[in-house]
Amino acid sequence: MTKKEKFINFIQSEIFEREDIYVEQCGEDWEDIKNFWSQFLSDKKSPSNSEMTENGSKILKYMQSNEDKYNNLFTSKEIGEGLFMSSRSVSGSMRKIIANGFVEKVGKDPVTYSLTDEGRNKQID
Repeated sequence: MTKKEKFINFIQSEIFEREDIYVEQCGEDWEDIKNFWSQFLSDKKSPSNSEMTENGSKILKYMQSNEDKYNNLFTSKEIGEGLFMSSRSVSGSMRKIIANGFVEKVGKDPVTYSLTDEGRNKQID
């Protein structure tokens, strides 16, 4: 469980275990607070969040187009140079496309990335 998930779970349990205290402290605002919290949680779980950021889409498209050139082993630096982005931006954007299974981290020193079958076949608009 991530630190963020632990925090959300703590707040969630705190709200329900001690609701009477919050009702007293917040008065008529309590219902608005609870409604906001419920909406916040449903937004986090909502599939409406896109699978990739704009940079993630650019990176995946670049990797698909240059797979043969780099033998499907890309560094952040190579991708960054090809897209005129910093290697730090590339690394940051990689997290989400790795989490979604489009790319995998395969090497260290330097860190290298490789397209998965899912990433290779992903249609990008």
